[in-house]
Amino acid sequence: MILRAAWVVPVSSPPIRDGFVEIADGWITAVGSAAEGLPSDEALDLGESILTPGLVNPHTHLELTCYAGQIAAAPFWDWIAQLIPLRAAPRQVQRESAGVRDGAWQSLRLGVTCVGDISRRNLHWRVLRDIPIRKICFAELLSIADDPPRNVEELRAAFDEIREDALLTAGITPHAPYTVPPEQIRGAVQIAAQRKRPWTMHWAETREEQAFLRGDQAGAGRILNQLVSNGRLASPRREPRELLAECVRGFAPGLLAHVNYASDADIAALRDAGHTVVYCPRAHRYFGHPPHPMDRLVQAGVPVVIGTDSAASNENLSVLAELQFLRRERLTDQSPAALLRSVTVDAARALGLAAVTGAIKPGLAADLAAFPVVGDDPTAVLVESAPLPSHVWVAGKQVLGGQTGSCDSRGG
Repeated sequence: MILRAAWVVPVSSPPIRDGFVEIADGWITAVGSAAEGLPSDEALDLGESILTPGLVNPHTHLELTCYAGQIAAAPFWDWIAQLIPLRAAPRQVQRESAGVRDGAWQSLRLGVTCVGDISRRNLHWRVLRDIPIRKICFAELLSIADDPPRNVEELRAAFDEIREDALLTAGITPHAPYTVPPEQIRGAVQIAAQRKRPWTMHWAETREEQAFLRGDQAGAGRILNQLVSNGRLASPRREPRELLAECVRGFAPGLLAHVNYASDADIAALRDAGHTVVYCPRAHRYFGHPPHPMDRLVQAGVPVVIGTDSAASNENLSVLAELQFLRRERLTDQSPAALLRSVTVDAARALGLAAVTGAIKPGLAADLAAFPVVGDDPTAVLVESAPLPSHVWVAGKQVLGGQTGSCDSRGG
């Protein structure tokens, strides 16, 4: 199969005007300029479109899609206090399984062909295995939960339940340093190392988290102090960056979600350790955090990729809308090209999938999205207009075709 478009944006190399992509058995076999000749006369001409790699959302919670629009924007701990009873209502498994399904199909309709998805009950892989989207299914450890996985042994069992296939890879996530004690964080990351799979963790998401880790009761806030007083949590009384280093020493670096609060010393430690940060801009705004240290991280040499978090704290699951929001609100000095990398090749690398997806080049999977827009700078057009794709392919198979429109970050 050959696809032809007004622009092909490989991301890993410069955009190609009047380009083509050749696909065989689900893999990209050639990329080039149609003006220099097509490998065959048989080509699907996408016309005035921009053909890109399928987009990658490295941090989301698809199961929370079922709670979209049910909690008003609020500080993080107020939001959590409202989310908990929603999740505890009867028929949670059925409701959240539907959320996984709906979130996956919404993602595909937005041009996202790969997700890094976290599920509390490890239910996501059973739903996602039948949906044609590439995925890292992270099994989550939450030590203070009422249901498993609550310890490293239960996490290992949950991980071993996941049935991988060509589109499904298992991963590991200790939830956060205020819900998983240090020795269990290390045990979880060790499983990832032993199985050679990626790991992720929420880190530096709130000021209260950092205060709790240091043993600062006055700054830890009501919810964390209540858990400490009930005996469900114990502060490690450590500087957060030192704690992180101890928990993962000797293991491969991970993907740290949010990192909303970081000093220069924290940033230097992240750089030296080789961790990647995933920033979720619209969720960051939703929770009312101060400006994110994205540009400081990038300037220091810390890779930053962009995700959406869940639909319960966002308008939708569009990573292009995240980029549009960043540019419109002037929250970063990063170029459109750098931003597009953060939801394609760099995000794929952060999930351990750089050899599979994230760019248009021979040898990678034919995960592609066609956007019916044009302009002299196709990358800027994508980032500034956040269009909907007209066609989407995963592993060379078309999973979407025929839609047009825009997914504006203002709520479209």
